[in-house]
Amino acid sequence: MEQKTFTVQTIGHIENGEQGAFIQLLPKYAEALEGLEGFGHLNIIYWLDKLDQPEMREILQVASPYKKAPDVLGIFATRSPVRPNLLALSTVGVLELDKGNGRIRVDYVDAEDGSPLLDIKPYTPSEDRVETPSVPEWSAHWPKNIETSGDFDWADEFNF
Repeated sequence: MEQKTFTVQTIGHIENGEQGAFIQLLPKYAEALEGLEGFGHLNIIYWLDKLDQPEMREILQVASPYKKAPDVLGIFATRSPVRPNLLALSTVGVLELDKGNGRIRVDYVDAEDGSPLLDIKPYTPSEDRVETPSVPEWSAHWPKNIETSGDFDWADEFNF
């Protein structure tokens, strides 16, 4: 199979700063928020544009960033921004939805301020939740959900 190239368009950007974390849509996409009321979480897809270096896209294995993992991991076994395509996926909690201004205040997002937003999908347990996921032994002690992840000592998990 030949390698293909695709074109994507930004639909907005992520604001992440002292005022909090926000998803800001371009005005033409604000009406796409209709019906989103009531969803407590969203899956957002964004582009890691500040890390776009051609040589980083060629890296397929890295020294493990995790203390208890094997010494070398393929990048698909990490959440590292070093990848062939700089797509990022995060699940965020919705704190406030301003449909008129195309703005969503979220609880937290692990994204750089200004990151280009590519898509938003509602988090639905029937599609996004796995009751008993399998994980490698080296990560089995990690939190079982996003709600308790904030209280976990992540600093003790990484090699940096």
